[in-house]
Amino acid sequence: MGDADKIGIQSMSDASLQGFLKKNSISLKVSEARKIIELIGRDPTLTELHIFNIQWSEHSSYKSSRAVLKMLPTQGPNVILGPVEDSGIIELGMIKGERYGIVVSHESHNHPSQVVPYEGAATGVGGILRDVLCMGAKILATADPLRFGNPNKNKTKYIANEVINGIADYGNAVGIPNLAGDVYFNESFDDNCLVNVVCLGIVKEKDIIHSYAPKNAEDYDIIIVGKPTDNSGFGGAAFASLVLDEQEQEYNKGAVQIPDPFLKNVLIRATYEVFREAKRQKVKLGFKDMGAGGIMCASSELCSDADYGAEINLDKVNVSMKNLPPYIIFCSETQERFTWICPKKFTKTLLKIYNEDFALSTIAGNAKAAVIGKVTKNQNYVIKHKGKIVCSVPIDAVTKGIQYQRDSEEPTRSFNEPILDEPENYDEIALKILNHPNIASKAKCYKHYDKDVMGNTVIEAGQADAGLLRAVKGSKYGIALSVDSNPRYGRINPYLGA
Repeated sequence: MGDADKIGIQSMSDASLQGFLKKNSISLKVSEARKIIELIGRDPTLTELHIFNIQWSEHSSYKSSRAVLKMLPTQGPNVILGPVEDSGIIELGMIKGERYGIVVSHESHNHPSQVVPYEGAATGVGGILRDVLCMGAKILATADPLRFGNPNKNKTKYIANEVINGIADYGNAVGIPNLAGDVYFNESFDDNCLVNVVCLGIVKEKDIIHSYAPKNAEDYDIIIVGKPTDNSGFGGAAFASLVLDEQEQEYNKGAVQIPDPFLKNVLIRATYEVFREAKRQKVKLGFKDMGAGGIMCASSELCSDADYGAEINLDKVNVSMKNLPPYIIFCSETQERFTWICPKKFTKTLLKIYNEDFALSTIAGNAKAAVIGKVTKNQNYVIKHKGKIVCSVPIDAVTKGIQYQRDSEEPTRSFNEPILDEPENYDEIALKILNHPNIASKAKCYKHYDKDVMGNTVIEAGQADAGLLRAVKGSKYGIALSVDSNPRYGRINPYLGA
């Protein structure tokens, strides 16, 4: 690495380092930035600093919540795959002698939806579709539990309307039915709405594709697919570690990705064809959604999780903007992209499916599948840009993350039922309850969604307490989905709320 890449963190005072981090839109704490030096034994390059900034964010590392999440039960006789990859899989049953699994993924897109509600919510749906697809599954349905602030405030009305429009426009255009959801309003969500998205898929157990490189993957190609990389969404994962205020909301609008559901529709159909062809040729692949952290997050985790390293040349990445610095090319969260780990014997077939058979570049300019690097036996993570190495670190240093044990407090609110006076007019009370936004009909919301676009919906959203769809044509199985919860419980006591 040349002298130009040296930042000189070690020689900075804490105040100077804090100013440097803020100037470069890096949300690491000073202590975390110094921790990087301990891990790699030298000052990081600016690209490496951005890599750790993203991988050590709340969004990517779960650094505050992982210890608590480990308390949840994740194993059982009907669990095919627990929460260790992009989606979990539970058993549906045996159909014609083959074991089928329901693929489930659930994620939030809160900060982006508060700042740019339409795009934030739409890209939340786009990301959750990718999480299910990359397990080798056929996508079946989505759901959307939503939490907004005081319904009487104009800002809340704007955010709620735009979030719902974003979910509807994306899901309808990509052609996936919305099966379930719920909506609650409370002033505690005034400054940060919650936009949760759920996706279901179906896959035969033998056809599961994992989010890591397959066995004996040394020298396999690393291939990216989809929209050309730009600067949209850069820093989106690290953005999730910030406490939002008006200034942060305005400043971080650029950290929100830009959706393209029409390209996603074609990408999904092209990917189904890759699944079929790989199965026919008996080829094992690794496949991962390119969401938080972009190329960096997907490629590092695909390789690290299988005890490999990677070499990547950023000059081979298809881009739509000139003169992008390496850390933006590498870490941008440009939407509608995937990463494959592919044996060289199958690379030509994979490229042909995306670039010729489905002609991605005719859907979005310069969209395509491209080989950008290879899997290496040594567990180093080496990234080149214009002939210069901009990152060279142990790959597990990037993917391991950091963990915190946060202090907690016992709730002070009483759980005793209040003693209320007997109402004089129960009709009046009943009408007030029915008129409350948390109780009133949510048809105004879900009427925007296409609920039976794939023709497998049996009970639509709004017709019962859960949505119901036909799992596999000709089988006896159906899948019911509900995403209900009462956020008031969580406000009083998060443990009991869960």
